[in-house]
Amino acid sequence: MKEGTEEKMKKKIVGIVILMLVATTVVSATNINVKEKTQTASSGVDVPVWEVGDSWTYNEQSIQFAYKQDGTIWYQGFFNYTTNYTVTDDTGDNYTVKMTSTNDQCRLTIGSFRLKLTPRTKYTAETTFRKTDLAYVRTTYQEKGLVFWLIGKINLPIPAQYSDTYEINYAPPSIQFPFPLTAGTNGMIANSSYTGHQKIALYWGLIKLIDSDFSGYSGDQNYTCEMANISVPAGTYDAYNVSIESTYGLGHSSSWSYYAPEVGWIIKQYLDADWDETGKPGQFYNCELVSTTYTP
Repeated sequence: MKEGTEEKMKKKIVGIVILMLVATTVVSATNINVKEKTQTASSGVDVPVWEVGDSWTYNEQSIQFAYKQDGTIWYQGFFNYTTNYTVTDDTGDNYTVKMTSTNDQCRLTIGSFRLKLTPRTKYTAETTFRKTDLAYVRTTYQEKGLVFWLIGKINLPIPAQYSDTYEINYAPPSIQFPFPLTAGTNGMIANSSYTGHQKIALYWGLIKLIDSDFSGYSGDQNYTCEMANISVPAGTYDAYNVSIESTYGLGHSSSWSYYAPEVGWIIKQYLDADWDETGKPGQFYNCELVSTTYTP
């Protein structure tokens, strides 16, 4: 690979990964039926009010890909978590929400490195949301702990210390829901740019797999909003289905986010993102609400 090409690949990997920032059962690379049981229009619903201690628990799954110039896969990640998001600060113009994970089941391939994460690898994040519309302002992320470095065709497991850290800032903040939500409407969501840095390493930084700044933009975002009756582990809800078609760089993404007023946040979400104009898969993401302490 020519000098500089791998660095561009690393930056693009991060760009595709951040598409799943709510914050992450692995979904297959087949079409997903996201319509559920579509209903007719409902009156508008405004942005919720969160308080310190409000929390939401999700099952999150993601598959991510990146490619060399010849089209072969250079990066591949499979992620399966149970995540808990808790409001830790509600002062000022923003909310602070901390995330912790359990039941981590993840595998990574980065170049020639093949890694299997263990239950002793912990994933945490902190996100700042704008109060007026729950737009993303900033996220910091880290995943650290014991992994197995799989060597050779027999996958000989070698224990290794692993760390993956990044931070990302949005300017302007990245809008996910066009509040107030009204079923039967459509329109445009404002473009958002982002900058950040990601570092993935083994053995306390002795082996660096990724260490790169990145930047990008959400691209044109067209949305539609309709009602849908959705069943998730937390229960059955009449939810606002906000579907968004977005173009970013050479890629394209489709997302479906189901918002239930009595939950005050997402109850279910899908994301399907292409890597580039060839249509090669970039990311598949799915989450479902397991439980919440939020009350309207």
